[in-house]
Amino acid sequence: MSAVSLLRLDQMGGAAPGNKSFKLIANWQRAQAQGLERLVSFGGRWSNHLHALAALGAEQGFSTVGIVRGDDACDTAMLEDVRRFGMEVITVSRGEYRRRYDAAYINDIARRFEPCMIVPEGGANATGMAGCAAIADLVKQHAPSIDHIALGVGTGTTLAGLVAGLGRGYRVTGVSALKGALGLESTVTALLQNAGRNRLAQWRIMHDEHCGGFAKVSADLKRFIFAFEDVHGVLLEPVYTGKVMYAIHQHLASGAWPTHKPVLAVHTGGLQGRRGYPWLRH
Repeated sequence: MSAVSLLRLDQMGGAAPGNKSFKLIANWQRAQAQGLERLVSFGGRWSNHLHALAALGAEQGFSTVGIVRGDDACDTAMLEDVRRFGMEVITVSRGEYRRRYDAAYINDIARRFEPCMIVPEGGANATGMAGCAAIADLVKQHAPSIDHIALGVGTGTTLAGLVAGLGRGYRVTGVSALKGALGLESTVTALLQNAGRNRLAQWRIMHDEHCGGFAKVSADLKRFIFAFEDVHGVLLEPVYTGKVMYAIHQHLASGAWPTHKPVLAVHTGGLQGRRGYPWLRH
């Protein structure tokens, strides 16, 4: 059986462990260079992105605002955390939240909280991608002989950063956490083109391993997570890394991937979100 290694970003990043810290630290540095000390962003009530943003704000001493979709009646442990970190939480209707990419709406938000920097949902911008390129250095440091990397994909920003940072000679497989997100390839391609990167790793995104859709969990995935944690003692979350590890297991077991080729999986963190799944052991 192929050797599968795990890059534990969930154990790196200080107050905000995982891939989110790479995106957000880069955005914070850009804000500092512009003399801005407030970051505003968007997310759901279990958003790893907002959780990381609030934690970094508390750690680094900058102000944070989270615009959250939903309604005030549904509080979560994540929202309790971000408020404790000092984030100002603004709850908006789902209709208003859908405007988060509308330029006029973004301008209104910027004026409301000025002076500030607006960070897109998930940290999905060119700055976040550049920050994620540093993950490639960790790959080369911790697994110098492995050329196949697998990770979960939401916005595609972390994958793009890895593809750019690793360069030629590597293969990166993304496992989409979303059902039917067939535009991800175009998003990643645009990020890479805009960054002017031309020495890129080979990459692809798998779209059939979402286990029901974003934040959805199939019975098979649930059984796999329990078994994985019992054997390896490593906690997974069902949104991203759980699906990555399950996809790797399935592809090796079926022979779709050669068993003599080692694979490095990236644990992108997000373990705070386990609290949103009562069936998980805490």
